[in-house]
Amino acid sequence: MNKTRTIRLAVAGFTLLGLSAVGLSSANADQTPKTKITVAQADAIVLKKYKTGKVQGKRALENEDKKWQYAVIVKADGKLHEVMVDASTGKIGSEEIVTPKEEATEKKADAAAKKTGKAKKTSNKTSTEAGEKK
Repeated sequence: MNKTRTIRLAVAGFTLLGLSAVGLSSANADQTPKTKITVAQADAIVLKKYKTGKVQGKRALENEDKKWQYAVIVKADGKLHEVMVDASTGKIGSEEIVTPKEEATEKKADAAAKKTGKAKKTSNKTSTEAGEKK
């Protein structure tokens, strides 16, 4: 009788463990980058708009509002422009002029988030380095 109860509890425990593993993998499914374009294609899209521009530093693949986007920094006309390129469609989603100080602050926040495994508190971004143009 005691052996039967132990076996039932063990089976129930393994079943719950298996179900929780399936739930966790489903919850993390949105964190897997879904891209149809490469970082090189994102660079080309940005440089098509900023013909005299030059891509600066590493590009980040970020998940903002459940959309994967490349954040490409380009220097044009003496200003830094952060251009968000949709990784699925290749369309430019947003642009903003940024300062080197703002970029340094964001880089530090990203590094701290990567170290702790948590998204930074200042925005809904999670980022992955996407490579650097040589």
